[in-house]
Amino acid sequence: MPSLSLNHLELFFIDRHSNENNLTLLFVHGAGSSHTVWPEAICGISGTRAVALDLPGHGRSSPPGRRTIDQYAIAVEEFTAALSLENVILVGHSMGSAIALTVASRAAVALRGLVLLGAGPRMPVHDKVLRGATNAPDEVADFVAALGLGQPSTELQEEIQRTMLATDTMTVFGDFLACNRFDLRPNLHAIDIPALIIAGEQDRLTPLRLTESLVAGLPQAKFITLAETGHYAMLERTAEVRSLIADFAAGLA
Repeated sequence: MPSLSLNHLELFFIDRHSNENNLTLLFVHGAGSSHTVWPEAICGISGTRAVALDLPGHGRSSPPGRRTIDQYAIAVEEFTAALSLENVILVGHSMGSAIALTVASRAAVALRGLVLLGAGPRMPVHDKVLRGATNAPDEVADFVAALGLGQPSTELQEEIQRTMLATDTMTVFGDFLACNRFDLRPNLHAIDIPALIIAGEQDRLTPLRLTESLVAGLPQAKFITLAETGHYAMLERTAEVRSLIADFAAGLA
């Protein structure tokens, strides 16, 4: 797993090349998570270069985490520039989708498109979750894992819990705080690039009504809903999500 020294911080990432790298898929994970939330199958789409990073303070990347989505967006922009990534499609999940939308709205990086999962134009977080991030991290991890899946799966729940509990509690708190402060509704119309929005019909962490309002505000949005699927569509429906992303990338290539 390579690393990049950036502003005195070490950012770790995976980098998967195919025989032809027409496009770069840059994967951005969600709150309290890491690059491991992206299954290997999704990071191995033909004709693309796949880069999945650990955001500051997450996975193996150096702390500290950030407290606003804008601050995370700047980190992603600097990472993209440092690696000289071209023809980038940003793929974001949950908080990562907010980061991807913010990068697109800032227009400091030329993007070919967006793929967003568990996304909304704002991401309100319950006060109980904000307080519990530092006071009761086990309970918050259990809550996210339980509500994050459309269908019960002990294996996936434990995977989500392990990753969140491996992240420093202040970083997790900062992530939830950043999500709670996020509201891009006034700027959606300016994000005029192709966007694939994938939503789980049973997403209880980012309700479908929020995703639908995001789709309505984006000029070039394609909206796909997956039945019996929750917030972590890439874990619950890996094959379908891979196919959707591959088709979207092929259309842009």
